[in-house]
Amino acid sequence: MEKKVLLKHRFQKMASLLAFLLFMAGAGSAWSAEGIAGDSPIVADAAGDNGVPVGDLAANTATEPAEPETLPTTSYNPFKYVVYKPLWEITNVVGDFNPIGKHIATPLEEAFPGLRVKGFINSITQLNTTGNIDVAGGARKKDWLLQKQEFRTQLELKYQYNDNVEFVNVNNFSYDGAYDFQDTKDLYRDGSPNQVYYSQGKRIIKEAYVRGNYGAVNYTVGKQIVNWGKMDGKVIDIVNAADGRDVVDSHIGDYEWRAIGQWMANVSVRPVENLTVNVLWNPDFQPNVGPAYGSPYWYPWAGNQSANAPHAANVTHSGFNHIGESELGARVDTTVGALSFSGIYYNGFDRDAVNGADGLNYYERLNKYGYALDYATTLLGQRLIIRSEGLYSSGKSFSTSAVAANGAPVTNGIVKKDQIKAALAFETSFFSDENKVDFLYQPIWTHNIGFDSRTSQGIANDILHVFNFGHSFRETNDKLNLGATFYVSNNAGWSANYAAGWKFNDYLKATLAYNDYQGQDNQIPWGAYNKYKNVTIDVKYEW
Repeated sequence: MEKKVLLKHRFQKMASLLAFLLFMAGAGSAWSAEGIAGDSPIVADAAGDNGVPVGDLAANTATEPAEPETLPTTSYNPFKYVVYKPLWEITNVVGDFNPIGKHIATPLEEAFPGLRVKGFINSITQLNTTGNIDVAGGARKKDWLLQKQEFRTQLELKYQYNDNVEFVNVNNFSYDGAYDFQDTKDLYRDGSPNQVYYSQGKRIIKEAYVRGNYGAVNYTVGKQIVNWGKMDGKVIDIVNAADGRDVVDSHIGDYEWRAIGQWMANVSVRPVENLTVNVLWNPDFQPNVGPAYGSPYWYPWAGNQSANAPHAANVTHSGFNHIGESELGARVDTTVGALSFSGIYYNGFDRDAVNGADGLNYYERLNKYGYALDYATTLLGQRLIIRSEGLYSSGKSFSTSAVAANGAPVTNGIVKKDQIKAALAFETSFFSDENKVDFLYQPIWTHNIGFDSRTSQGIANDILHVFNFGHSFRETNDKLNLGATFYVSNNAGWSANYAAGWKFNDYLKATLAYNDYQGQDNQIPWGAYNKYKNVTIDVKYEW
């Protein structure tokens, strides 16, 4: 029996390495094929729409139906018959499939000049590969197969009233069938309206704002998403709260969906050509959303809770009722040649709660100072993008069992310390245009100043390494893409995501991925989820 367990453990340890080797082998088969050159960026630009002058917005366009495609002629490749050819057959059957765009969005845009209709329907299925297993020392039985069966829908409406004013509305709808599609005892609803689907208007209506310009002044007023950062780990992307109900499944390509809209006034001025000053007022505090009791991604280390377990009360804030509880932020952007620089300041409440000695959850006010750098150049004939972001949080709160933590005063079991978070990213490509492999390396350093082991800070220092590889197969006209992403921490375990995606046309794509989590049960977060490995099937139709 012990021998079986040991072999199984070793097999799980090797699974990530084998998957990565298969990825590289698959990419290698395409490196010898002839194809069309092109770039395939691996990191999405998270800058968003806010701050773009209305006069620069793209006009409505209609897409011509795509011509049926055929498999390009290449040298002998076994992947052609096992993978490419079947996918091309399906692709030709799908054709220019775009029913909503063709029969609803386009007619509406033609009937109402200035209106633009966009959206998507997304099905995400996650199937556990670890079976029924006790987690948290047997405190919970992971007796479910479906880790996630989420259906996401987004509808985006934009109406350009004139050259200077535009109205924008974005609505999100979500439903997770993991609770209804399987028979399980350890999954249950805890009463949280966001646990299963977006049933609250404040969550369904993600954005609703008017934006425009008046001379040199650009403004956005209403419920909106303000993206200040571009890097994985959300270093300076601190304005909006985030939906993190599935914790370790969060990644940079998903940040836009997870952002929670807040009612704000956002004004920017460009006094000179290469300088922009942005100021925002946020009276609508929203906390980050984490896993709920009984949900598939409820924290393993917390053990199970009863379905009617009481929740700790939250002491929240509202700038609508008390102007002194509003949040304020400012950002300055400038460019010098190929170098872009941003400086930020934000005075607001921590999006994560800290538990006081009285049992209540508090969201404490703090000051945040940050910067962002972007520099683009070439190295050995390849593009090279260097990014850096840093954030200094002054007065961040932590729970503590000490009367005085390293000399800092403790009030209601809460001590305030300072924290530094910094990230540096290198993005480049290898090999020729026909064989290009995109690569990203990004270390993130977090340092808790005045660390005390009696507080909830956890550790004094942590470095998280992010690696991303991406390859687009030229012999499939870039329809087939492979990707591999690794998060590696010496304190939190590590995770790996291996993905293969196929674009059937400009509107429909599918992705098959394997999510692997490794580490000890007490390594938060990735190691603690080492029994939650899963295969993900993601199908997205976007018009």
